Amino acid sequence: LRLPNWPATTEQLRTTSASIYLGNLDARITQLEGADHRAAAVAQALASSLLHRYRILGRWPDVERAGALLQAALQTAPESASLQLEWAGWLLLVHRFADAEAALARVQGLRSNGAVVDGARLENLQEELALATGQYERLGEDFREPARQAPAEFYALAERAYAALLHGDLDLASRLYFEAQHHYRDVGPYPLAWLHVQQGIALLRHGHCAAAEPFFRAAHERLPGYALATEHLAECLLEARQGDEARALYESVIAQTDNPEYIAALARLEEADERPERAALLRLQADERWAAWLAAWPQAHAQHAARYYLDTGRLDQARALAEQNLQWRQDIDSRLLMMDVATEQGDSATVCAQWQRVQSTGLNAPEVVTWRERTRSCPAH
Repeated sequence: LRLPNWPATTEQLRTTSASIYLGNLDARITQLEGADHRAAAVAQALASSLLHRYRILGRWPDVERAGALLQAALQTAPESASLQLEWAGWLLLVHRFADAEAALARVQGLRSNGAVVDGARLENLQEELALATGQYERLGEDFREPARQAPAEFYALAERAYAALLHGDLDLASRLYFEAQHHYRDVGPYPLAWLHVQQGIALLRHGHCAAAEPFFRAAHERLPGYALATEHLAECLLEARQGDEARALYESVIAQTDNPEYIAALARLEEADERPERAALLRLQADERWAAWLAAWPQAHAQHAARYYLDTGRLDQARALAEQNLQWRQDIDSRLLMMDVATEQGDSATVCAQWQRVQSTGLNAPEVVTWRERTRSCPAH
């Protein structure tokens, strides 16, 4: 699906330069770090800024710091609805879903008692929780019928596009993402870069890496420090056998994030480039980082770590993590991961049991379509 000025270049749709944008964000964080964190408003503002930087740069210590600030602030201001809402968002980010649900319930209780609450933010987090935990029945008509008339608002259109993707309609998803770009009215580069990455991921999930690459590149050019854009661009370049550029991007994003998922991807590149010793060293590094992350933050990293151990042939570790992850969240991605692991172990009973649950959602994400042919031997229900 080709649409004009999609993705828009930095000349076609101007935003603040990345260096100024990130410089201002760093300056705000530095200023807030020097203020009195015992004041709940200061702690919340600092945590929010740290989490925004994390979403761009992908540095996990920003998440850790934000969580510590919010937890401390809640000790002194437990009745602050805005603080509880920020805390719920942090809990969702680190995949502590039961705790996030409890925090959102506290916000609703405070609202019932007259507290002023950002209703749109509350609704957004409730929807995010439902998506993450596979409670699709809790989502509204906009999710169930993404083709219905969408509001002319950037984030609402992007949310509708994601719903279309889960329902298997890539063309509709792409048109909605494109429409969201048309309605972008801010000057910050991050939301637009994020939007382009979402379109790229949608194409990537359908196996269209060559079509996805311009979107990841557009996001990377608009915001070079955006870790998710850099990593996905490297992934598509690797598939296109542009190994030198992919290697440079992987090395850059690894130095920035120390993310074991990216380290493992670089190991695969080096293996494909016939550099086995370098690949082996990188795999050891990835093993060490995954072990450290899982020890400290098991819920946040179990799903991606399970995929890593599956890809490297360590099925017992992959199975244990996939089962843990499925206890915490029952979305289709978690069920399909369990099916992938069970398939490698020859466990057809688990494959079919999870497939029944996936089918019951009525969703038709690209990964579901791929599995449909593979599960023909499962009994009909």
